[in-house]
Amino acid sequence: MAFWIAVLLATGLLTASPQRCFAQESQEFPDETVTREQWQQRVEAARRRSEDFVANARTQTPRPPDSLETEASDRVVNDPTLRHGDIVSTGRGFFVFIGRDEEHQSSDFLPVPKRQIPR
Repeated sequence: MAFWIAVLLATGLLTASPQRCFAQESQEFPDETVTREQWQQRVEAARRRSEDFVANARTQTPRPPDSLETEASDRVVNDPTLRHGDIVSTGRGFFVFIGRDEEHQSSDFLPVPKRQIPR
């Protein structure tokens, strides 16, 4: 069996024709035409963008976890794709959507009893 695998690998390597992949053909600067200066300019521009991103991220104040949780719960409760019977998870537990409108109200959700939640 190992012999046949080796034969297949050798045959595949010997018959494979060197072709460029699609991504190589569609590059902005093909490798043959990029000068050293162009390459260094691209690297420096990427480095500046990275440093700007990090500096901006460090000046941002982190949002408290409870506001993120509230925002996620609000987003899921106001989801227009909810259908009757869908179960959503919020910070207060699991709820079943029983409404039918695009505009959801708190009465459109019933809490799922804890004994029905599989572990």
